[in-house]
Amino acid sequence: MYNRLTRQAVLAMVLTLMVSLFAACANTKEKNPATTGEDSSTETPSGTEKSNHFTLYHPLQTTPINLDGAVTKAVMEKMGVVWDKVEIGNGGDVAQQINLKLVGGDLPDAIILNADHIMWSRLIDEKRLLPLDKYFDNAEEYPNLAKIDKRILDYWRAADGHIYFVPTGYEPIIDEPSAWQGNAQGLWIQDDILKKSGVSKDSLKTVAGFENYLEAVKTMKDSQGRNMIPLSLGGENFAGLEVVMSMFGVKTLSGGTGWNEQADGAVIPDYKTPGFKKGFQWLHKLQLKGLLDPETAFHKRDLFMEKVNNLRFGATLSNGWDNPNIATLKNNGVPDSITYKELEKRGFPKGWFSPVYLPANDGVPFAQYANFSPFGGLGTGISAKTENPDILMKGLDWLHTEEAFILMEYGPQELGAYKMEDGVVVVDDSVFRGPEFWGGDAGGMNNVTEKGFWWWKNLGGALNTHIKTMEPPWPATNAMLYKAEEINHEQGTFGLIPVANRVKPVVGGSVEKYSPVQNDIRLQYYAKLLLAKNDKEFESAYEQFLKEMKVRGHDEETIAEFNEQYKAYANTPAGKIAVEVKRSLPRNVYSDKAEIIGQ
Repeated sequence: MYNRLTRQAVLAMVLTLMVSLFAACANTKEKNPATTGEDSSTETPSGTEKSNHFTLYHPLQTTPINLDGAVTKAVMEKMGVVWDKVEIGNGGDVAQQINLKLVGGDLPDAIILNADHIMWSRLIDEKRLLPLDKYFDNAEEYPNLAKIDKRILDYWRAADGHIYFVPTGYEPIIDEPSAWQGNAQGLWIQDDILKKSGVSKDSLKTVAGFENYLEAVKTMKDSQGRNMIPLSLGGENFAGLEVVMSMFGVKTLSGGTGWNEQADGAVIPDYKTPGFKKGFQWLHKLQLKGLLDPETAFHKRDLFMEKVNNLRFGATLSNGWDNPNIATLKNNGVPDSITYKELEKRGFPKGWFSPVYLPANDGVPFAQYANFSPFGGLGTGISAKTENPDILMKGLDWLHTEEAFILMEYGPQELGAYKMEDGVVVVDDSVFRGPEFWGGDAGGMNNVTEKGFWWWKNLGGALNTHIKTMEPPWPATNAMLYKAEEINHEQGTFGLIPVANRVKPVVGGSVEKYSPVQNDIRLQYYAKLLLAKNDKEFESAYEQFLKEMKVRGHDEETIAEFNEQYKAYANTPAGKIAVEVKRSLPRNVYSDKAEIIGQ
């Protein structure tokens, strides 16, 4: 949904509103819905054949579903499946909910979880799930499952070599993904401040040139007469650190460990690399010179956003999604639906932020931080005790068709949200964004419950990358996010998710046990390093940081364990996956009229 873009929404609508909207709907009760902690069910007339009747469990979902809804009934008819009962989650810890269900009895016939959820391991170890390998190898009976790229299946293959769930939200053609993957991280600059500074945009490509810009911003006042803040690192917990460390050749993660591969094939944590210390030395220098917001060390997101929307910053090294452009349009009386083309004609308002190339250190290649994963986000597993699993899998097979995606996204044509013209999906936005769909109460989630559109994409299906769709031009604010990803492609900070990022910690192992401790140490000492009064205090804090990670964080144990896992994983089919992008399918971002995408 082009004007509802969040990172997850554009990548896999499956995860779009799960965090922001589901909680608001958790206690909603509609006609025959699944309410929190309960279930929805259908009645089967006496004597009706029940071989195609099944139950479903979706503990991640807190939006109820009405099994009498128009879209739901159409989906079930096409699947050849009847859902007698659909259970949803209560918004609490998913692992705990599943554990309680396992203690209380058998699983429903199908379960939906995040594809990388740790509970798959328990379900597999306890033999609660049916191996599904044969369905992906039977093109005659299950043609759409058989079309799923084998690299995607290898990516999710369990340790015993079997496939235990059907992935959802993956790229249908893995080497021809969407050009939009939601990676807007990088350097964002306030355009009119840059112009006022006298520093050219090209000069920002060097660290020295960027520092000159920050020095110029330091001398300026904002519209309320307050001193401008030259630079921020984004929201709370050093959100933009991965971008900073990229400038020094180091892979890191916001809120976790970035593992960096060495020449000998081993991996070491980010803080063990020389570039990590150099990165913090640079930040420390900026802070001492008054060029970096010192509150980066401790502020919360609400304080950061207040500063952002009041245009206090000249630049941010951040995830990009927190830029103030929507607020800036509103403050200038410009509708946030305005296209990039139209805004360009009018002139961008004062306070507009744009992404630019990262400053480079001589001889240091940027480290990747904008990761691309074509492998999907959710998975649907089948209980080992399910009767007639072939029928259920036949229904899931249909979900992986273009017809299914269109039905689950927009509903039947008679609902008026879209029509087909020469094989192209033409959406009627007045309906699709209107009160009967996404424009309804609770952001449209009440309509999701009542009608059933969008919800069933949790159960199965690929992304819509290759579905021909007449797409209106993007709003200007979203066009800036798209531009940021284009820059990440061009400057080499975008790529397939690294092997080290795919390795999951051993349950009960050192990495799982000590990661929370190490993360606490990081945040504590990041602040000390940033706010050190001088170089001597910085060096002392850095040495103490390394000592704490060794003693309290047990990093010798975690590094050894992770390397063992990494080497083992790298030799599996999943660890050897390579993706060479032949082409990326562009979106209709900069045009002034609707255009066909997906071809």
